[in-house]
Amino acid sequence: MSPNNAPSSNVVKGSPSKELFISMLTRDISLIDAISDLVDNCVDGAIKLKGRGKFTGLEVNITLKEDCFIIKDNCSGIDKDLARDNAFRFGRPSEATQIDYSVGQFGIGMKRALFKMGKKFEIRSVSEKASFSIEIDVNKWSKREDDWDFKFKELIEEKFPLGERGTEIIVSSLNPDVSERFKQKNFLSELRTKLELQHLINVSRGLVIKINGYPIESTQLKLLNSNKFKTAYWGKRFKMYGNTYVRIYAGIGEEHLDKGGWYIFCNNRLIQGPEQSIISGWGARTPVRIPKYHGQFSRFRGFVFFESKAPSFLPWNTSKTSVDADSPIFQNVRSEMVRLMRPIINFLNKVHDESAAYLSRILEEKYLQEEIDSATLKDYLHVRTSGSFIAPTPKGLVKKTNEVAIKYIRTEDRVEKLKNFFKVSSPKKVGEKTFDYTYDRECKK
Repeated sequence: MSPNNAPSSNVVKGSPSKELFISMLTRDISLIDAISDLVDNCVDGAIKLKGRGKFTGLEVNITLKEDCFIIKDNCSGIDKDLARDNAFRFGRPSEATQIDYSVGQFGIGMKRALFKMGKKFEIRSVSEKASFSIEIDVNKWSKREDDWDFKFKELIEEKFPLGERGTEIIVSSLNPDVSERFKQKNFLSELRTKLELQHLINVSRGLVIKINGYPIESTQLKLLNSNKFKTAYWGKRFKMYGNTYVRIYAGIGEEHLDKGGWYIFCNNRLIQGPEQSIISGWGARTPVRIPKYHGQFSRFRGFVFFESKAPSFLPWNTSKTSVDADSPIFQNVRSEMVRLMRPIINFLNKVHDESAAYLSRILEEKYLQEEIDSATLKDYLHVRTSGSFIAPTPKGLVKKTNEVAIKYIRTEDRVEKLKNFFKVSSPKKVGEKTFDYTYDRECKK
């Protein structure tokens, strides 16, 4: 071969491999998060159709079977031009049209989810001006190494009424691990729980999401409210970060260890929460010290909302399972989160101290706990707010006459014998009875 016909020796190939997308990128996302990505696309359709208003009348139906997966919505459908130029590309081009306040940001969610689940999929969509269908056999497509494009199986260009619009995706030839997961009884409940959290705001706006025919429930974000409690509120618009607006609500809610912590949303999609680690300020040392999360703070609730027309400015990762902790806007907001936490932590410490004093018979009443019990839980949008958390102040320590607490430990078998002897049902009563028994015989002579 002559030098003129030889391959150029100074060219280093940098083109991607299909295997990277089919096998490797799918490992970075769980099956539940892959399904969540597909639901996000449906939500974007709802946003396109209804804007920031109510989603009444719109549905997302998810069907899980051992041999296939189906997701179908009656939202706006995928426009023909969007499908042809952007929707099926691996990554979103910078010039692509973006839906304001969308949750589909990176342009890999749908493809990654489909490759995660199976070897064959069909997409049917009806939009305002066209309908189309695409069928993809992953094994055949993967062999065309230099051809990344897909083709319309059917394309009809005409006007379609609102009631006919929507998108349906059918995945067949499921990957063996996916088929096994769909068989597991706990998978449906895990998926339901995840979607109820992730889309609680969208469901509260009227979007119906069904899994195998059963709608998920609308979980509410509730905080304690009364004339003595005020939730801390902070809001700011960050013009230098795409005009992103951030709101924080911080207060106390129901006592539940697994539900306490921070809930962080991007464009109304829950990204992380309940968050109980250093990421959201637990265990922080600056700007103020915050203890690590534990049971004493199970009533703490914090809700953070990042909203932007341009979702590229939002602090989330590509799978939307965590915040980007290094994001400048998140670092700025985290400082405010920590600042707002401190008065709530102080109050919950006082509640704990009051309870301990009451059990030690030092206090006559649990005043703070009674104020908590008499308050009501209300949706975060309807609670009384202030620039910082406001709560009742504890009453001074009042001793119950001259009583003190006594505590000692003995073996269980000996305590059981004394429970029978004194005809009482608890170790505490045994302690009281043995004290009185000894006192009456030794000190009343």
